[in-house]
Amino acid sequence: MNMKFFKFKTIIMESLKGKKVAILTDNGFEQSELTEPKAALEQKGVVVHIISPQANTVKAWNKTNWGIELPVDKQIGNVRPQDYDMLVLPGGVMNPDTLRTNMDAVAFAKHFLQEGKPIAAICHGPQLLIETKMLQGRRMTSVAAIKTDLKNAGVKWEDDEVVTDNGLVTSRTPKDLPAFNKKMLEELKEGIHEPA
Repeated sequence: MNMKFFKFKTIIMESLKGKKVAILTDNGFEQSELTEPKAALEQKGVVVHIISPQANTVKAWNKTNWGIELPVDKQIGNVRPQDYDMLVLPGGVMNPDTLRTNMDAVAFAKHFLQEGKPIAAICHGPQLLIETKMLQGRRMTSVAAIKTDLKNAGVKWEDDEVVTDNGLVTSRTPKDLPAFNKKMLEELKEGIHEPA
């Protein structure tokens, strides 16, 4: 292994170790859009908590049918966004549609936008952010199905595998996960951005 690459990898690992990331989700999240970012973060030493309105477990949607169940680390009503360095929002058709009607979930997400903390949202995940009313002028992407919703919220929508705007990372579908995960880790390393 190249020594320069090894040192760079070690620096990234050390800079992310001990960071805390919240994955906010409900039942019906797209399985790979939660499990792959979670694994990418944990491989770098990041503490990851699954936060949900559900008390014990959340159930995934895996492409065409129900998938795995994952344990919930903390319920949304019992957690402070101030305790986390980044927010990750997986997609799935059901999950964001349910979360956007939960005022605790909306308030939790709003904190990250207000404070300039990084957010990574994929597929339908950005639907929750629409409810914050803080997306005007932001550059984002998403699954095509919510393109109009985001544009109506004032977003400059782009069709690209990953779009980053001042700490806000968005991607379209599971096929974009490699690019999404890479940018997610970079933005977490950068930390707080000037609030938009």
